[in-house]
Amino acid sequence: MPDAHTDLRIHYHLVGTGPPVLWHTGGCGDGQMWSLGGYLDALAGYTHIMMDHRGRGESEAPADLSGHHMDRYVADVTAVLDDAGYDRAAFVGYSFGARVGFATAVTAPERLAGLAALDSFPEPRPSPGALRAGAREVLTRGTQAVIEEFVTAEREPVPEWLVAHLCTTDPLAFAGAFEAEATEPDLWSAASTLDVPVLLILGLGEEEDLWLAQRLVQALPDADLVTLEVAHLAAFHRTDLTVPVLQPFLAGARYDA
Repeated sequence: MPDAHTDLRIHYHLVGTGPPVLWHTGGCGDGQMWSLGGYLDALAGYTHIMMDHRGRGESEAPADLSGHHMDRYVADVTAVLDDAGYDRAAFVGYSFGARVGFATAVTAPERLAGLAALDSFPEPRPSPGALRAGAREVLTRGTQAVIEEFVTAEREPVPEWLVAHLCTTDPLAFAGAFEAEATEPDLWSAASTLDVPVLLILGLGEEEDLWLAQRLVQALPDADLVTLEVAHLAAFHRTDLTVPVLQPFLAGARYDA
């Protein structure tokens, strides 16, 4: 299995043939989640690039939170594309992975044929202090306790394999997702000039979240919003809802632009 190199060794593997799609999971989990969740089987005809983002799976981990700044995650994405031999690829990101996708779209838009963001997007006025408080909570309580809270907030049962997989993530890596969000580029200032097709798939949340998502999609030159009547974890594991939305978007991405 191949590795790319930035300041760390980043592991990834390729499955299938066809236009390239890079899959990026959230604060917890690794590249296996997409195959375990059935996405690769449901979306044949693509070269699936499944990366273990830093500190997860078989990739190396930073020594501290400073190694989890967002620019490092973006550098990992572009390094994986370089190592795999692709100038550009469609990007599918779930939760924190969607935030990495937006950061890549802002800082390296030429590398993305399209961005599908599952249930997360940057706020227009983020609070780095609140995000870093989230990191401290993860480090204090541990991954499993925080994930169990997510599970209790769901409206439907969460697959046991998914809970177990998420809980294997080291707390420092999980906390690193909050640090990365605290250091991400300003999407909202760049939105009107962002030359990347975007599909935002949003699960249930606060009314303000939906209002902000609608504002963001209106500000982006080429974007669509799809809402699902599910909570956060189901926005990943309910492939019966997500795959039919992803299929036409990936088919129409600008792989040769």
